[in-house]
Amino acid sequence: MIILRIFVCAAFSALPFVAQAQTVARLSTHPLPSPEQVSDLETFVQINPEDLESRVALLRFYADLAPVPANDVPGRRFARLQNILYLIGHHPEAKATGTPIAYVARTNGPYANEGDHVTAVNQWMTAIDSHPGDTTVLINAIRFLTVEEKNAAENVLQRAIADAPGNRELGANLGFLYATEILSPEFAEHAASSLEGMSNPFVLAGAGTAIPNMAMSASLGQPVDPKLFELSSRLLAKARALAPDDKDIQGPMPMINYFTAARDQLQGVITPPAPSRIHVASNVEAAQLVRKTQPVYPEEARTAGVKGDVRFNAVIGRDGTIQTLQLVNGDPLLVPPAQKAVITWLYKPTILNGSPVEVMTEVTVSFPPE
Repeated sequence: MIILRIFVCAAFSALPFVAQAQTVARLSTHPLPSPEQVSDLETFVQINPEDLESRVALLRFYADLAPVPANDVPGRRFARLQNILYLIGHHPEAKATGTPIAYVARTNGPYANEGDHVTAVNQWMTAIDSHPGDTTVLINAIRFLTVEEKNAAENVLQRAIADAPGNRELGANLGFLYATEILSPEFAEHAASSLEGMSNPFVLAGAGTAIPNMAMSASLGQPVDPKLFELSSRLLAKARALAPDDKDIQGPMPMINYFTAARDQLQGVITPPAPSRIHVASNVEAAQLVRKTQPVYPEEARTAGVKGDVRFNAVIGRDGTIQTLQLVNGDPLLVPPAQKAVITWLYKPTILNGSPVEVMTEVTVSFPPE
């Protein structure tokens, strides 16, 4: 029997991480674990503490059971915390340790508890000190800290970058952190001031690339404030001036590989694949286009001689309308008009086994327009 349940998790920050802990709804299409299954796995993990696959499976069990108090049992929050602390203490570099199933919320989310949160934060600080110069550990720690401990995350990254100013991944992640703050009224002024005085090209490029990506993800297909794209353009220009010989910095979307890797790592944990959505090649889906609005070529871009393509990952709804757009690459001056045009496009519905389905595809907008 398929049981539909709502799963609530603390969504992470850092590259494409969100600015604060939030609730994410999910439909689960697998049967919930029984109390016996949980108990058996808890016993197995105690006997085999280094079986990380089983430990992660147990954390997923806890996540599945978290939303329903009737399925909760005394001590489960504590048991979950002990598994998370083991991962942080013994395997802070493991992929799972930097994902939402290993997050301990302070105030919101399943199993939230201020004391538990502080304990986990302290464990992460110990892990950082015990693994000096280990970028993987640092990034996993930042993914935890950025959700509800932004100041601590910023301080950790600043110290690490001071020791290794040429570390692209650390620089990019500090840029991502500032990007999340730019989108938050509470932190925007601090982030803007920090970026204004920044001389590390990797931080500037990371922020410049992340801002339009994050803004578009948060806008749910609606037009984004043009000032954010102007800020992104200024940050990228400053980064390129600081690193004129760096091919990555000089590219159209600097640090995008770090941003994409972080986003992809988290998406499989936060949200499962949609059961009625298919991937379609861009050239195939283009043949289904029935209404295509041409973008307006910005005068500023025309004057500056800025040309090229803007690419999006798009979700096309069952009715053929654009549901979401995710920026892949493109000059910040060209992204707003491209987005404004694409959200009006209309496609023929895609039919699979007699029923319309959502389509994931790539959309390209060229400038100057055709």
